[in-house]
Amino acid sequence: QILRFDIFDGKDPDGNGADAFVTGGVVAQLGAEGLTGTPSVANTRRFYSAPDISVFNDNALDRRFIAISLGSGYRAHPLDDSNADRFYSIRDSRVFDQMTQAQYDSFVPVVDSELVEVSGQTGVAIPSNKRGWKFTLPDDQKVFSNSVTFNNEVFFVAFSADTTNAATCSAGQGANYLYRISVINGDPIIDLSTIISGEEDQARVKSLAQGGIAPSPAFLFPTPEPDCVGDACSPPPIGCIGVECFDPGFPNFPVRTLWTQDGIE
Repeated sequence: QILRFDIFDGKDPDGNGADAFVTGGVVAQLGAEGLTGTPSVANTRRFYSAPDISVFNDNALDRRFIAISLGSGYRAHPLDDSNADRFYSIRDSRVFDQMTQAQYDSFVPVVDSELVEVSGQTGVAIPSNKRGWKFTLPDDQKVFSNSVTFNNEVFFVAFSADTTNAATCSAGQGANYLYRISVINGDPIIDLSTIISGEEDQARVKSLAQGGIAPSPAFLFPTPEPDCVGDACSPPPIGCIGVECFDPGFPNFPVRTLWTQDGIE
């Protein structure tokens, strides 16, 4: 389950006094909690990573959303492939709203069936009546680390255990895969016209050289030398999964952003 909380600076929107300054509730149920009756093993998804929160604008809907992105995987039993693991990106349209507890109590959590499936296709439109998208991972892959959203792109690592060696009690490191997709609709970050039909998912991912359970992606922005000239004054950013690095494909133009708050002395 995913929970959201609003913290009010000494102001209670429900009028219950200054002590009730936190409101909150469940905003998404993506595994067994979101199902009625007895859920199947495939739908019993587990989450061991923190949600990746970002703000983006969907130009097709001309609306700003908070994207809540995270992937599922049974980290306590990495050899277990019985769950239908997925990567999710939920849309929260209340970007700047402070929700009262009454609003939280009446809020209907997002469930798996309300999200648009994007695996095996590209250019998927997320209509206004849908609450986000989901990407179903291959049967042997699961997500054990946090995703990172940067430049409207989501980067996450999926792990595939070495079940062949495990069956004979031999050591196996497994394999890791880096996914790079659009936060808007899960599209691959390439020219979509170049994708061959049936290879949409392969365009989203590349294999990593490292075994074991890989860490979350990280981005580094090198500082230019003081006496740099021309292009040397803007060295390209570096993306890294542990010590395995890659070109993230965007320019090194970070902008320093400052903020102030009225009434603070």
